[in-house]
Amino acid sequence: MKSRLLSKKNGFRITLYMVLIVFSLMALVPFYFGVITSFKTQSEYVNNALSLPKNPVFANYTFVLVQGRLLKYFNNNIILISGGLALYLFVCGAAGFAFGKLQFPFRLSLFLGVLFLMIFPQMVVSVQVFRIVAAFKLLNSYIGVILVWVAYFAPFGTYIMTTYYASVPKDIVESARIDGASVWQQLVRIMIPIAAPMIATITVIGTLAMWNELPFSLFLLQKPDMRTITQGIAMMMGEHGLPVPRLTTAVVVSSLFPLALFLFFQKYVAMGATAGSVKG
Repeated sequence: MKSRLLSKKNGFRITLYMVLIVFSLMALVPFYFGVITSFKTQSEYVNNALSLPKNPVFANYTFVLVQGRLLKYFNNNIILISGGLALYLFVCGAAGFAFGKLQFPFRLSLFLGVLFLMIFPQMVVSVQVFRIVAAFKLLNSYIGVILVWVAYFAPFGTYIMTTYYASVPKDIVESARIDGASVWQQLVRIMIPIAAPMIATITVIGTLAMWNELPFSLFLLQKPDMRTITQGIAMMMGEHGLPVPRLTTAVVVSSLFPLALFLFFQKYVAMGATAGSVKG
């Protein structure tokens, strides 16, 4: 009986590993294809699309970084995401704590209103957002884009932080209140350290969302020198009519930062995936 159960358990593990390997390969094949294509000329790509490049070239990287101005767009992204992420984390952390642990009038109604904001696609609200930003004279400004990004992406981060803070045992907050800690002290000294794994998770989510965002930046940043890297790649396709190897090179370059970010926060993201499983 034990041997039969053991064999079933091993069979389940083998099947699970095989499924995970298949999904891993499905995720890695596009990246592999992009990397090898970035080292090919257009003629070699046409004649040898799937195998390794016979004569690797680096001219594609020189073109997209210098002539395609991806270095400039990368700097723009760093400026925008640094400011946007700081405000995004503040809003998500503070709002999540308020909705998750504080008691105030219309708390549930306001939280449902935040969730309601998550259902609108970017293209649906882009024109209205453009009009509002233009009315405040914030077109072609980093501040305008940062405010729009935070307003659009923060509801999801707020929802995540609210569900996490709601799972933190009530005794921790009550003890801090009895000791005389203010609301901000409870948030900064107690709740934020406890929520470090979840904060790392929404950091990755927010950064990737801002890094890959296109519709808002396309409307709000009309000066070439202020383009984001995603906007720059989209505009390069129209301006230069890029061949596939150069376009693929631009995509590979733009994906390096999100990949490095995920690898850096991988440990905390894994912790955040199981955080909040114990209710308080």
